[in-house]
Amino acid sequence: MTAQPNIQSLFGGASASLERLPMLRIVFERAAVACAQDMRAVGGAPPQLELADLGAGTVGEVFAQHDGAIVTAALEAPGWNTRALISARRGAVFAMVELMLGGDGSQPAYAGKRPFSKIETRIAGAFFERLAKALSAAVAPVAATTFALATPANAIDFDVVGGKGTPVFAATYNFVALGRGGDIVVAVPQSAIASMRKAFERVPGKDASRPDPRWTQQIEREITRANVSLKAVLDERQMSLGEIACLRVGQVLQLKATPRTRVHLECDGERMVVCQFGRSNGVYTLRVEDFVDREREFMNDILAG
Repeated sequence: MTAQPNIQSLFGGASASLERLPMLRIVFERAAVACAQDMRAVGGAPPQLELADLGAGTVGEVFAQHDGAIVTAALEAPGWNTRALISARRGAVFAMVELMLGGDGSQPAYAGKRPFSKIETRIAGAFFERLAKALSAAVAPVAATTFALATPANAIDFDVVGGKGTPVFAATYNFVALGRGGDIVVAVPQSAIASMRKAFERVPGKDASRPDPRWTQQIEREITRANVSLKAVLDERQMSLGEIACLRVGQVLQLKATPRTRVHLECDGERMVVCQFGRSNGVYTLRVEDFVDREREFMNDILAG
């Protein structure tokens, strides 16, 4: 009877497999750059996020040091028909909290051993969401999938990827903000990558030649003249599924809006500006008052979660 080949034998060993998957390293590197740039809008000082290592092993070995105070979560990857794991150690989590809550690094890094609070866990989860979004964008040209974050927790559930013995590829990121930081690890089952190895084996192409400046200007002009749809939101009301199921035709829903309520102007689901609702010459009008403070709304969503 012929034995079934394992993941290592398919590639000739873990180290050999990584050498044959150049696009895997590039994906994780691009995600780090994109996530760091995205975080510039959150804190005053831009953070550093670098791929420190890309290795292979069992999930138990990879996360052997991730015990005690950590924040971790599963990453659903439906396009790859798998789930990944992400985890941040204490130093990285406290650096995220300091950055996202507007710290300036003047205070010494917290050295206590207490468990993380719910707010700190949510803040780390908000960072994980941004990293997951960056990973989705980075992998799109290679083997597209979206990475969707599950609810963050403070203990690793190894069953998410099949148990501690599951072989994984693990990207270790070094996260530094305001002079402090720590490690963040993203682990993906090797079996998922094996099914797409041809895509990740592709050798990166040479940099494209410099674009024609006239063509660039033409594209810019066309984009700035593009028509977009705007939606004005006067008020919103949260309802439970039970309340929605009981809605009837003709029922009146009470809103909290008043004539002085400010209106949020949205484009493609993103709040852009805040307006004052009014009327002129028999038509409804919106007068722009201010641009939306994305950083403030980001923190409000975390604290309200």
